[in-house]
Amino acid sequence: MRVVLAFDKFKGTFTARQVCELVADGIRNRNPKIEIIHRPMADGGEGSAVLLAASLGMESLRVEVCDLLGKPAEANVFWQNARRLAVLESAEVLGNSRALATEEGLFQANTWGFGRLMQKAFPLRPQEIWLCIGGTLTVDAGWGIASAFGLSAYDAHGNRLKPCLDNMEKIETFEKEELPEYVKKCKIIVLCDVNAPATGPGVSLLSFLKQKGAKDSSIPIIEKRIQFFWNKLKQAFPYIPRLDEAFMGAGGGICLGLSAVFPNLKIEMGSKKIAKVIALAPSFSGTDLIVCGEGSLDDLTLYGKAVSTVSQLAMKSEQKLIGVFGKVTGNRTEFKNKLGLSDIITLLEEHQSGQTTSEIMRNSKIKLFNIGQDLAERISKKSNKSH
Repeated sequence: MRVVLAFDKFKGTFTARQVCELVADGIRNRNPKIEIIHRPMADGGEGSAVLLAASLGMESLRVEVCDLLGKPAEANVFWQNARRLAVLESAEVLGNSRALATEEGLFQANTWGFGRLMQKAFPLRPQEIWLCIGGTLTVDAGWGIASAFGLSAYDAHGNRLKPCLDNMEKIETFEKEELPEYVKKCKIIVLCDVNAPATGPGVSLLSFLKQKGAKDSSIPIIEKRIQFFWNKLKQAFPYIPRLDEAFMGAGGGICLGLSAVFPNLKIEMGSKKIAKVIALAPSFSGTDLIVCGEGSLDDLTLYGKAVSTVSQLAMKSEQKLIGVFGKVTGNRTEFKNKLGLSDIITLLEEHQSGQTTSEIMRNSKIKLFNIGQDLAERISKKSNKSH
């Protein structure tokens, strides 16, 4: 009897590894004979760099940078000397652990601090840098990162502009400094947490603005400024991607600015890269059940989040898959069909929405343990029937 636990984080409560451990405790309590394979997952957003570093045996180098509002901060450069590989995470510098999601903050915030974090990796002379992109409270379209690497924007009077949403429509011209050869030679791979364009029908960068602090009335204004910024950037750097291309909406449009200074940028689906690194698909061989999940199941889950990648691999190997989620927003039957889930289990019911964070965490620990026990029962019954 064998089960694979491939959870992503339950944002604000548990890391992916903690969820796996809590469910595993319940399984072991009910049936210690069941073999449990831990494959904590991530999608490129918060927690991705730590997970990759653990899987690849990387060392952590703490460096001083600044956050999305220019305040002093510390962050990790994960480093593997044998491969000359550095792994960095945007959420660590630009995420909600650094600031509250407010509209005022959104219009002033930028990605310059993450650019500085990248700069801190280059003295190591990496051959590759993996950028985990997602979970940011920024929407400067990567202007700040590009600025850290010598891209300057000027207004009609020749004044240099601070990179931020507030200043986008003031841009008249760009100037770019030449990068050192060792920076140009480094392979930059971006691992995005969502396969969404910056603009266009369906899920896009605009779909994430409210959770970053934007009011409904400001969304058309932000869209207009992003379009203006792209038009100016495209005039100066014709090779940058279109706004409606895949991944351009991830991390508040970070790949747009990045592509101006790193033309050979490679962009990938974060969850697929991570699944490959942790050998997720091979772990499914001979298993009785795969269990995945994250804090919230909604329409955005279908756009390259960890659950969708686990789902694709499970369907390919024709394995039974169960999903465990903090909450579900949308049609459960549709989600089950699209993700190939045999069952959806939730921790939080609608009548529990008024609970405090500590109450949710305490109750969720118990619920995850109980879910583990229930899963053990299902696996044991299936095993008994097959014999």
